[in-house]
Amino acid sequence: MANAKEILATAIEMEHFGSEYYSKFEDLVASEKAKILFRSLAADEKDHAHILEIEMANLGGTPKPLSDRKLKNYLKQVFPESIHKDSIHAKDAISAIKLGIMTERRSIEFYTKHAARASPKMRKIFAKLIKMEIVHLGLLEENLQLLEDDGSWYGYLPILEG
Repeated sequence: MANAKEILATAIEMEHFGSEYYSKFEDLVASEKAKILFRSLAADEKDHAHILEIEMANLGGTPKPLSDRKLKNYLKQVFPESIHKDSIHAKDAISAIKLGIMTERRSIEFYTKHAARASPKMRKIFAKLIKMEIVHLGLLEENLQLLEDDGSWYGYLPILEG
């Protein structure tokens, strides 16, 4: 089992990967409002990585890097789907949002599992992460509900852009 610093280093990698993941969604969907949503989520994930990098610096030292195999295993727990042009319908924002919802749920589960085994200080860090991912989950679920109900986007979404 990885120690707390290794899990935190993995979380940093996951947040960077999450930023790339949502950027791919932005490239795949046709709706400009969906693009704004995914662009915002990608930026948030990059911010999360930065926050975690600061937390890592505060802990002092650097963890022994995880092997590529171990890192890929952790990433696959949260991002099992390969995102490419055929993985969602290019014009189907609903498919992309559903994938995002599953990803956020898996992120919350991953961080919750590791928080349960962490020191009190690390539990606080994981609690921050969990709260950030819950916000993303809520945003995605609200937009999905509105799109499925009447095809309209959440009213304040464009404000996220600027």
